[in-house]
Amino acid sequence: MLPYSLSQPTYPCRARLNWAEHSRTSLSHVFWALAVILLAFAGFTVIVVRLRRPVRASDSSTDVNRASAKARSIDLEQLKGFVYVGAAALALLAVAVILMGLYANGSGRAEGLAVLGFFGYAAYLIAAGVVLYVMSRKS
Repeated sequence: MLPYSLSQPTYPCRARLNWAEHSRTSLSHVFWALAVILLAFAGFTVIVVRLRRPVRASDSSTDVNRASAKARSIDLEQLKGFVYVGAAALALLAVAVILMGLYANGSGRAEGLAVLGFFGYAAYLIAAGVVLYVMSRKS
């Protein structure tokens, strides 16, 4: 049998390597931050839509200009409806991300779902804006 020093390779920082190996930060707990970002984004869009004030027409505009400006503007009530529905869905998705992150054994599915939900909500808002703009142009 070989002496201990010859049977196993010695590393000058073996103790530090073992400590670093065990103390690595796992990315499986990022779902908490992503869920908070989803909730913040949903809340931000609701607050922005709620605090939005209608644009006032100038006094010098004629009735024709007012009618054309009104026909080209997006209906604020419909926009609020789209944002409220999307924000509620995003909040439910954030809860699902938290639950999946807690019970999915660090598989990364919760983080993927959060990122997918964020970009899905952004695409939903863009699509809603396009639909409302197109509908306002038709009328």
